[in-house]
Amino acid sequence: MSIPVTCPQCGAINKVNDSLAGRRVRCPECDTAVHVPEPEAAIEVEAIDVDVIEAEPVVAAALSGQSGVPSTPTPIASVPVTDANVALADLDEDDDEEVLKRKPRDEEELDMTPMVDVTFLLLIFFMVTAAFSLQKSIQMPRQQTDAPSTTVVEQEEEDLTPIELQVDEYGSFLVLAADWQEETPGKQNLISTLKRANTGGPMRLVIKVHEMCKLQFLVDAMDAGTIAGFTETQVTQVEEFD
Repeated sequence: MSIPVTCPQCGAINKVNDSLAGRRVRCPECDTAVHVPEPEAAIEVEAIDVDVIEAEPVVAAALSGQSGVPSTPTPIASVPVTDANVALADLDEDDDEEVLKRKPRDEEELDMTPMVDVTFLLLIFFMVTAAFSLQKSIQMPRQQTDAPSTTVVEQEEEDLTPIELQVDEYGSFLVLAADWQEETPGKQNLISTLKRANTGGPMRLVIKVHEMCKLQFLVDAMDAGTIAGFTETQVTQVEEFD
């Protein structure tokens, strides 16, 4: 027994087997999913006893002869049938399965390229703007104490003639020689004065610097002593000058 199914999309009428009742099939014309309705319940008819009477062909022939109208066979009405080659595909046994499968979405990934660019830009920025401080170190002689030394120091054959240089907290230089003393402002004037105080023999420059003096003035005094030709430099920090 077949069930007629009408496609709501293209209007094609197809017949399917009654075993597919309640399911969905695809239309062969437009590939649309069509629901197969349940077959109508058959109406039970009680059997009625009917007397069978055999018809005599002679009577039919006589009637046709009397009427004068030739008898013609009555055509049988034919029911239109669609193409027999229509293919009806069954759906899966699971009625809840979707007819059209959705295409899976691609997994979204975070693009890391802009973050890498920003990191490199920040790195370059900090490298350019960073201030590298270069500090110059000055080797300072160790302070001499009155305590006896544990190391044996050989006595020099000749003593060095000392020249005293005082540097106050304002950066003024005072040169104290054996016979004279002179106050000289500025590094260039100090170099000239120390050269005049240096008699040519081995001499020692004793620098006494005030505790509130800036380091730059001490550096100028040591440079001037080296340029003037002093072989040894001694630095002492004092609270006040005599």
